[in-house]
Amino acid sequence: MKKILNKIKNNIFIYDLLFIGINILINFILYLMNMRFRLWVIILIILISITGFIVGIFQQIYISSNNKKKVVIFSLLGTIPFILLFVILMPIIGFVAIFSYKPEHTTTLDNKKYVAVVSSFLHVDVDYYDSYGFLLMGTKVKVHGDFGKGGYDPFDNPNVPDSVEYTYYDNNGKIKSKRTETFVKNKDGKIIDKNNYNIDIDKSDSIDDSDNYLLPENEEVLYEKKFDKTILRFSKVDNVLGQNMLVHVLRSKDKGKNFYVVSDDVIQVSNEAKFIFLNENLGFAISTGKVYLDNNKTGLYVTSDSGKTFISASFKYTNENADYISIEGVPYYKENKLKIKCSVYQINSNKDGYENKELIFISNDNGLTWNLE
Repeated sequence: MKKILNKIKNNIFIYDLLFIGINILINFILYLMNMRFRLWVIILIILISITGFIVGIFQQIYISSNNKKKVVIFSLLGTIPFILLFVILMPIIGFVAIFSYKPEHTTTLDNKKYVAVVSSFLHVDVDYYDSYGFLLMGTKVKVHGDFGKGGYDPFDNPNVPDSVEYTYYDNNGKIKSKRTETFVKNKDGKIIDKNNYNIDIDKSDSIDDSDNYLLPENEEVLYEKKFDKTILRFSKVDNVLGQNMLVHVLRSKDKGKNFYVVSDDVIQVSNEAKFIFLNENLGFAISTGKVYLDNNKTGLYVTSDSGKTFISASFKYTNENADYISIEGVPYYKENKLKIKCSVYQINSNKDGYENKELIFISNDNGLTWNLE
């Protein structure tokens, strides 16, 4: 037994075979437990195995040869063709690696930690697996994220997508629910807010689609404005948590006989939201009547394309004594200038109480940016 251990000790090739065998066994056991190694661990195991295999072969040739110097020279010369072949094939290997490589990210979704695997050739798809630390991950997809067309990594470039549809799976791989998340961006393209729309597959499967489908003209009308033959409406799509609702814009070009959805995506506003269209293109949706000065919530949505897209308006105002300003009315034109009346509740000039101060903001870019008049 001692001789066998000594022989193994001086034989890198046998060490390498043992290493490979142990890893195959570990991977098999992990597979039975619906787990596997992370990508970086797999790559490390492969590199160690290949390196040990090559070094082990050279070692055995060196030990069994009488002319040690000749073995070393031939071994060095023998590696040159492999190095040249690797250099020649490097462009092909790199090309294949770029399109086959799927980066992994440890991330949190819905307050749960996952390992996200990104596929982003012509379409950006992200599969979320259970995370078991920095070494291990699950083998079953728990959530799938559809980020739309493109060739980017949504974790390295978080402001690129406009929306994402999450599909949730149970332990048997069956779809149990879906959630659409639309992003609200400022004029610089940075995401400042998001809207969620949940679909419970288990419940929706038991409902007849013909009973659940609602024609646009039958949606609850929240606001309507006529411009000759054109009618624009803000209508409710659905209720969501937190006393909020999802809305979009409908348009009729035949005096109200037929309505069609204009908006690319729904927006989330409070149940007390106010709406207005100043002309056929320019419209506004006031969510809660408050504009937070840290811009962490959307207070005013603006559309300049009849409701097709909405952007969060920006207010250029600083006040150390207030967290938000209140919108007192809808935007309006006065002397060909776009204005909106607001107010702020702050400490008075005597600093012995509070006062409600009126603020008038003016916009020179169709409501995207508001400056104090």
